[in-house]
Amino acid sequence: MRPRLEALAGKARAAAGHALFREFLGFGSSSIVMQLSRVASSLVVAALLGPAQWGSWFLLNLIVLYGALTQLGAMNGMNREVPAALGREDPDEALALRRSALGVVLVTTAAVSLLLLLLAALVPGVVDLADLGLVLVLLAAHQLFGYATTTLRATTRFTAVSRLQFAMALVYPIFAIGGAFAYGLQGFILGQALSYASLCLLATRDPQVIYRPQLGLERARPLIAIGFPIMLVGLVNTLFTTVDRWVVAGFLGTEPLGHYSLAIMALNAVGLLPTVIAQQFYPRLAFAWSARSDTSELRGMASLHRRLTFAAVIPVITVLLLVLPSAVRAFLPAYTAGIPALMVTMFVPVVSSVGQGYGGILHMLNRQTWLLGAISLSAAVNFGISAALAGPFGLIGVAYGTLAAFGLFSLLRVLLGALALRRVEAAAGLEVP
Repeated sequence: MRPRLEALAGKARAAAGHALFREFLGFGSSSIVMQLSRVASSLVVAALLGPAQWGSWFLLNLIVLYGALTQLGAMNGMNREVPAALGREDPDEALALRRSALGVVLVTTAAVSLLLLLLAALVPGVVDLADLGLVLVLLAAHQLFGYATTTLRATTRFTAVSRLQFAMALVYPIFAIGGAFAYGLQGFILGQALSYASLCLLATRDPQVIYRPQLGLERARPLIAIGFPIMLVGLVNTLFTTVDRWVVAGFLGTEPLGHYSLAIMALNAVGLLPTVIAQQFYPRLAFAWSARSDTSELRGMASLHRRLTFAAVIPVITVLLLVLPSAVRAFLPAYTAGIPALMVTMFVPVVSSVGQGYGGILHMLNRQTWLLGAISLSAAVNFGISAALAGPFGLIGVAYGTLAAFGLFSLLRVLLGALALRRVEAAAGLEVP
């Protein structure tokens, strides 16, 4: 009887794996198409606006980038707690959490917008009020779109997310380029806001996306308490992943940074696939842990996460290693000095794949402080090695420092994730593997 049950369980896991792969194909392809659409649109708008106005947009865009953090981690908390509530078979709580997160997003966005408008009025000449007003409209639309997509990811509705991303690839160029062509920078900003707003409306076709906010601290406070450390980990990780460009700019200068930008862009492109896979696994980890609290299941999911990431990145990196050097020499000859660093940094996603899955486990087990320590140590190592090698070896020395730091971070994620699981098992009196 037991062998038959094990065989049935194996078939169920295989079927789930196939479903996950099909979901990855849709979600991954839509993410790539959306990014390509946005990059192409940006190039066209940059040509329409010219360097001065395009530079002004990059400064104004900081309001959107940093404004996304004003929700204090409520959406990060929602992304973890909604699948956990579903794992406990409590859909009413999952809905209440989504509504509470929306309430936090709306209140904080409104408060920050009013504060920025007040500051702009008190200190005239710093920013054009019309530009600022349009950027704040864009911020609100961007936040609502983020809420919609986070809701869909938290409920594992990745097919719906894929549809939204394909729609974004079509809508964004129409509104953004059309707005820039008709009304310049302000038209571009308004066009982006309209694209996000239209997609927020499209998202309501899925019953999980409900724009009925719930105000109050009863659920908002625990959401923020859970989500803020997760958001903080993301912030520190952003600093860690940008150490190399600060070292290049500080020790080698702006022109070498331009050469090194090839490595940065290639790394960001390859990193899109691991990000897509991680977004698929995170809500499933939360669901599984809340439903069964089985540490062996978390280990199995981390192992599957790692294997899928390897399978996704290695073919892409192999192709890029073969194609990019010749392509740079042929089409971007002024950037050939960046080719050696580019070749080294292409191995960063490979070493990063080793630690995939264990970051999510640390989040599930509320070990964000461990993760922060690992990222901080890796950032310090990145800076130390890169700065030491920048002088004698130039860009390739920085690339080696970056590769070493990401390798260390992967190792720390595995070790700390395994330690956290062992502590849970020991506290529960389970046999520790």
